[in-house]
Amino acid sequence: MTAPTPHAPPARALGLRQKINLIFGLVSMLVLGLLVTVQIQSARTSVHEEIEASNRIATQLLGRITWFYSMGGLDHLAGFLQETGRVRANELRLQDQTGRLIYASPPSTYKLGRDAPDWYEALVTPTLKPTTILLNGGQLIITPNPTRSVLDAWDDLKRVVLVEAFLLLVADLLAFLVVGHWLAPLDLVQNGLRAIERGQHQVRLPPLDGKEAGEMGRTFNRMAQAVEENIQVRQASADTQARLAAQRDFTTLLHQRIEEERTALARELHDELGQSLTAMRSIAKSLLQQAALQDSASQRSVQMLFDTAGSTADALHRMIPRLRPIQLDGMGLADALRDLVTELQLNNPALDITFKVDPELNVLPDALEIPLYRIAQEALTNVIRHAGASHVLVWLRQQDGNLRLSVCDNGKGVTGTLVRAGHYGVRGMQERAESLGGILQLQPGPDGGLEVDVSIPMNEAAA
Repeated sequence: MTAPTPHAPPARALGLRQKINLIFGLVSMLVLGLLVTVQIQSARTSVHEEIEASNRIATQLLGRITWFYSMGGLDHLAGFLQETGRVRANELRLQDQTGRLIYASPPSTYKLGRDAPDWYEALVTPTLKPTTILLNGGQLIITPNPTRSVLDAWDDLKRVVLVEAFLLLVADLLAFLVVGHWLAPLDLVQNGLRAIERGQHQVRLPPLDGKEAGEMGRTFNRMAQAVEENIQVRQASADTQARLAAQRDFTTLLHQRIEEERTALARELHDELGQSLTAMRSIAKSLLQQAALQDSASQRSVQMLFDTAGSTADALHRMIPRLRPIQLDGMGLADALRDLVTELQLNNPALDITFKVDPELNVLPDALEIPLYRIAQEALTNVIRHAGASHVLVWLRQQDGNLRLSVCDNGKGVTGTLVRAGHYGVRGMQERAESLGGILQLQPGPDGGLEVDVSIPMNEAAA
């Protein structure tokens, strides 16, 4: 296979100065061409009139004189013609009846050895027929010869063309200088635009001469100032976005590490402390069954140890789910939220908690389930502690391409800001939502309380 032929670089377009100079040059050539055309036409007319008049005069004079001299014979007439020489722009030929040439006028000595170009002669030379004068025993042929007149016209044309060309050249040079002076501000503007294109946004133009150029320079400076400020704003915005993205990534990683530590801590509490408490209870129960401790102070101490170990184990089992929701392991977010709602309902019978879930909800990754579970847990805790509500709705669903979690109560609502110094619940929920690429909104609920609404794009959820 042959390699593709690279495209030729685009031809460089003519600049404004070159275009104006080209126009001046074309106009000059056109004017010079018109002058040459007019001069040739004038020369053609002048030569035609001159040769025609000369031929008419020569014919009339020679017609009368040659008749008189021809009475003495053709040789006598030839002598007269030879003494006369050329008759202006005419060629004379004297022939006898047999066609023998008796006399021919000599060539012209005017500008001898020079002739006009053939093309010019063809344009200027008129079409004139020779005149024949019949004589006794022969004839005199008078032929117009305009070559010298044509040569004079050619010399005049050359002088005119040289003078006009010189004047037009001077005019073009003056126009070139004037146009260069007028367009000098445009060169400054062009250089400024190229500087901005190269990224030099601080460039400014000096005051330019002329009304239009001055306004153009001021407009350019305003544009450059706006571009520079816009670039600075964009750079600051990009830096801010980069810092926010880095902060979001850090927050996400921080929450992930916290959950990992919580999981590890829950595992250690369950495996180590839980087994130790179970062993303590077993030992205490074994001591209580010994007869030597019946009805004695030691029995009360052992019983107290048994009860304390039991209450500590119960507190430990209540603490472990808060560190790591065991419902998320293999059950999914929906079942984990359902168990959370059930537990809170049992511990708070005065509060009616309703849980709704989208039956077509897709399976979610752990990285998404844990933050949403924590947000629901924090929102429900705030309702129990501060809302004074009698009913709360927890709703997990997919809507308009987003994964949404809503916790809405009918409590007293909130007046003022929810983010207060020393309180990090609301800020923590916001950071968790933003770390997932979503948003958290706090707004009045339909029943007059507060609605916590989390919306996460499903593409972020899939990622």
